[in-house]
Amino acid sequence: MNELKLYSYEACPYAQRTQMALLEKQLDYELIEVDLYDRPSWWADLSPYGKVPLLKHGEGIVYESAIINEYLEDTFGNHPLLPADSLRRAQARIWIAYCDAYFMPACHKLIEDRRDPNQQIENRRNLREVFLFMEAGMRQLGDGPYWMGARFTLVDIQFAPFAERFACYAALWQAEWPEECSRLNAWFDHVRQRDSFRQTCHDQDFHMQRYRKYDQAS
Repeated sequence: MNELKLYSYEACPYAQRTQMALLEKQLDYELIEVDLYDRPSWWADLSPYGKVPLLKHGEGIVYESAIINEYLEDTFGNHPLLPADSLRRAQARIWIAYCDAYFMPACHKLIEDRRDPNQQIENRRNLREVFLFMEAGMRQLGDGPYWMGARFTLVDIQFAPFAERFACYAALWQAEWPEECSRLNAWFDHVRQRDSFRQTCHDQDFHMQRYRKYDQAS
C-alpha cells in the first residue's frame, strides 16, 4: 500500500505540478483521479477547499500545489528540486511566487475579459510585459537550460503546465509569446523533453476542448 496518495484531476495544471515533482523525485505514489464536475460524496470531508491537488502522506494531508511540492522537497531528500545555496533557494521561491502572482493572472485576464476587445488590448500588452520581465530575470540567473540555470527545479515545475497551455491562449484570445524571449523559448524546449513532463502533459486538442467552453459560456 502506497504511503503517498495524490488526488488529482487530469486537466488540472496545479495537480500536474505535483505529479511532476513526484516523478522527478522518483517517489512511489498512488494516483487517485477526482472528477471535479461530479465530485464524490467523500471529497468534501477530505479536501478543505474542495480542490486538487491534495497529497495524503500516511494520515497527514497537504494541499496547494506549491506547498505540496515544498513538502515533498523537505521530506524526501532524494533528487533535490531546490538549490542547495540559501540565496539561490530564495531566488527560486521568488519566481515560484511570481508565477502565481503575475504570470497566471495575466493569462487568466484574457479569459475573464474575452467579451471586451478594448480591455483585451491592454491585457495582451500587460502579458507581453510579464514575458519580458521573465526573460530578463532568467538571463540574470544564468545560461540555462532551465529557469535557475543548469539544474531542473521546482521553478520549472511551477511554470511548465501553463507554458504547455499557452498555445490555447494564442489560438483563442490572441496571446503572444514575444519573439524576443529566446531564453524562455529554449527553456520550454528543454522542459518538454523531461520524462516528468512527457508523462503528465496533454496535446493542444485536449486543452482546446476545455478552453472552448469559456467561449461558449455566456
